[in-house]
Amino acid sequence: MPYIAKSAGLVVAYLALAKIGLVFGAVSSSATIFWPPGGLALVALLLGGARYLPAVFLGAYFTTLMIHAPLVFAAAFSLGDTLKAYVGYSLIRRYGNLDLSLSRLRDLYLLILLGGVVPSLVSAAFSPLGLLASGMVTRDILADVMWQWWRADVLGIAFIAPIILVFARQQSRFFKVRRTWEMGAVWVISFAVGQSIFLGWKLPGITLNEPLGLTWVYPLLIWAGLRTGRRNTALIQVMFMAQVLAGAYLQTGYFADDFVRYGMANFWLFAMLLAVAGMALSILSTAQRKAMHQIALNARVSAVSSDGIVIVDAENRIEETNPAFTTLTGYAREEVLGKDPRLLASGKHEREFYADMWRMLLATGHWEGEIWNRRKDGEAYLEKLSIYTLKDAQGKVVNRIGIFSDITQMKAEQETVAHHAQHDFLTGLPNRLLFRDRFNQQLAVARRYSKKFAVMYIDLDRFKPVNDTLGHQVGDQLLMAVADRLKSLVREIDTVSRFGGDEFAILVSEVMTQKDVSILAEKIQTALRQPFVLDSHTVNISGSLGIALYPDDGFDMETILNNADAAMYQAKHGDAKAR
Repeated sequence: MPYIAKSAGLVVAYLALAKIGLVFGAVSSSATIFWPPGGLALVALLLGGARYLPAVFLGAYFTTLMIHAPLVFAAAFSLGDTLKAYVGYSLIRRYGNLDLSLSRLRDLYLLILLGGVVPSLVSAAFSPLGLLASGMVTRDILADVMWQWWRADVLGIAFIAPIILVFARQQSRFFKVRRTWEMGAVWVISFAVGQSIFLGWKLPGITLNEPLGLTWVYPLLIWAGLRTGRRNTALIQVMFMAQVLAGAYLQTGYFADDFVRYGMANFWLFAMLLAVAGMALSILSTAQRKAMHQIALNARVSAVSSDGIVIVDAENRIEETNPAFTTLTGYAREEVLGKDPRLLASGKHEREFYADMWRMLLATGHWEGEIWNRRKDGEAYLEKLSIYTLKDAQGKVVNRIGIFSDITQMKAEQETVAHHAQHDFLTGLPNRLLFRDRFNQQLAVARRYSKKFAVMYIDLDRFKPVNDTLGHQVGDQLLMAVADRLKSLVREIDTVSRFGGDEFAILVSEVMTQKDVSILAEKIQTALRQPFVLDSHTVNISGSLGIALYPDDGFDMETILNNADAAMYQAKHGDAKAR
């Protein structure tokens, strides 16, 4: 239902604009100088899609019925006007990349070129040929009729389409209270000047030596375009166009004899300038206001941002900083302007680090990573830094922007969390998770280079009586002392791990024979038999130990650990054959 209602509304609007073109824009019985329905049809397709083509065709066909046109011409005109709208719609969709809110000058120019100038060639061929086939024109004036038809279609699209689009696509409020008086003044003066120029009115209380000319119109358009926005400018354009058409129709004012003397050629040129100039100025003004607002917004964001911001020129000299830069580095803005950011260097990075950074910057225009810098007071800190390169239209570097934050504390907290996740809370030894990771690394090396390694599984003997009689606090101290003794007996490349309770495991890397591991096992058992002095208590324990080798006793962690655990169990129960 909405589609049918909108289609019906489109047909009615088409007929209303067609009536305006036929009454006020006719220059002969075969052509007009201004055809506004063309702009409406194009916008309908741009906003609603090709599904509105039937409504455009019906609007064109009903227009021919209003003037009682022959069937052949009616068919040619309806088909030509529909094809014109579709060709314009297709060209804009395919090649225009158009912002329908007309926020850029290129949008306006592409709308006129792809939506008006080129597609109007289609209707300028179909309709005049329909006139010829119907006997309404002769061959000797066919070319002139085509020329007039093309001008009318181009003007209709160039004038009407932008006006509809700025009202259909713009979201901001039309009426701005702070500019009430200015907008009122623009309207009053524009109306008075338009009435004087185009309808020959005499301005009350003003005596002129000669009538006002068109040069009075453009300052008003400039005023409206630069100060009051696109929609207000569009309405003033409509008012001027209505005054021009009324004056030409009534044969009074500036264009009173333009039809007789020039075939409305001067009117067409003026109307095209009116359509393009006013809208172009308002687009430029709107873009400028948006740019200024964006600059102010960016400055505000920079000022309140907790991230430090530093801007350097093409020679890497500091041009600007924000307040957070001073907070994070300790350097005031005035202290660093014109200087190289290397004044923040901590000395913790090699030359190659900075060389890699610059290689990435020069190749891609962007670098992001972590870097150690130094504050004014000498304190080193870790920062997360992103650098972006700004280039001009020719691709030449203009500025680079660095955005950074102090992540020293966050990094320390992350490392603490990671450490706790992979280490035993009591002894500080690697837990089962980290042991598994190091086992897999050692397994990969052993497989690649055909090397051996071993896993020892250790269970403390007589630990439970210590815990039960002396308390958990002494038990914890004993576990920590055991961890220290085990670590003192192995190499840096080996891993001592606590699996829980009184169970420990040792990953012995790069062993040659089982004898190497047996020697270490004897040292461990001897060390565990030595008394532990814990506060005022002397504790004596021992350890049961099982050994499994890769690849002799398994090819994966589960198998090797199970075999080491089984060997430890046999040792704990006095099996002399246990390893």
